[in-house]
This record gives sequence, structure tokens and C-alpha cells, in this order.
Amino acid sequence: DQSGCAMKVTTDASLFGAWVANQSHQTEHALDIGGGTGLLSLMLAQKNETNIDIIEIEQTCFDQMKKNIESTDWSKRIQCILKDVRDYSPTNQYSIIFSNPPFHQGQLRSDDSTINLARHGDELTLELLFKKVNELLSEDGIFYLLGPAYRDAETISISTNEEMYVIKKVVVKQSIHHEPFRIMYAFSKTKYPEQGQEEIVIKDKTDNYTTEFIELLKDYYLYL
Repeated sequence: DQSGCAMKVTTDASLFGAWVANQSHQTEHALDIGGGTGLLSLMLAQKNETNIDIIEIEQTCFDQMKKNIESTDWSKRIQCILKDVRDYSPTNQYSIIFSNPPFHQGQLRSDDSTINLARHGDELTLELLFKKVNELLSEDGIFYLLGPAYRDAETISISTNEEMYVIKKVVVKQSIHHEPFRIMYAFSKTKYPEQGQEEIVIKDKTDNYTTEFIELLKDYYLYL
């Protein structure tokens, strides 16, 4: 149910959730920054036995998220937190942190303040996000991030400034005819050899989902 959230569930967010869940290691604690509907945490909870803290700043969306979480079989492992992540100071660090944060800065804004909060990174900039993640992530942890392709160079520059390094990057295209529009990243505090850039295309030339997309989403989508 997404009626209470300004930003609705998207295909790229679903793809990101499946990608994170597919490769994340088993761990005691994971953190979802900007939980929205609860989608990403619920996808991870189905594949990973970890306990997940999910933090959301907007009250109406938080209420929706909490209701969604509590209606599932995984609710005992997911703790919903109403808070600005900038003010969040838990006693533990996390081995997995993942986020689909507000994408845009300095762009056309809506008249709806809740949409602006969900869509625009004016309050939680990339710089502030990486700084906070660096504080919350364990030394051997992984930070998964979904971002717009047009901010790739900026994202890499900011992460490097925070001494966080790309270990995997997946470029996402709507179809083979489109330019990349999203990038899925995995960052670490340790500078491992990069695994190289991969690519996922959502739709093939006949406008059907590609094999790669189906493989990631088949455990979540009812119809593929």
C-alpha cells in the first residue's frame, strides 16, 4: 500500500531492492535509509535473515510504511524508526546499509512539500548521506546506493572524499535504445579491486522484460 507516500513504488527501485537482496551477505544488522513504503527492507528480509532498522523522516509515509511492515511475516525482524537520519545515533554499526535517497538537487520543485522531501536532496544531500553512512557502517560493511546516471561523476567524487570506494557498479537502462538513467552502486570503506561495470536493461527490443530483469525480480513480481 503506497497511498500515504508521496513517492510511489517504481520499477527501478524494485530492481534495486532485488539486486541488493540477491548479493547481500548474511549479517546481524542492516539499515534502510529513507524507507518510503518499506519495499526495499521487505525485499531484503525475504532473502536475508538479518534484523533491519528502517528509518523514515516523513510522518504520513512512516505510518504507511509501518502498516505495510506489520502486515507481513517479517515484521519481527524489521524495526521502523521515525527520525531524520542526520540525528540518528544508534549504539551499533551496520554491516549492510542501503538507500534510495532523494535524487535531485537544484531542480524544478513541486508545490507539494511532501513530494519535495521525498524527491529532492536539499535536506539530505549526497555529501551528508555519505558522511552519515561512513559513521554508521562497520569497517567491513557494504553501502548500496541507487542514484541517477547524470550524477555518476559527482557521486564517485563525493564517496572518494569520504574514503568510500566503489566495488561494484551496475548501469540501468530502460531499453537497449535508451541511455542509462539509473546506477546501482556498492561501496566499501576498504579499497578492493573493482569488479567492473555491469549493465542491466529492463525491456528488450520487443518491449518485454529481459532475462536479466526477470531473473532478479521473479521471486517478487507476481506476473513476469
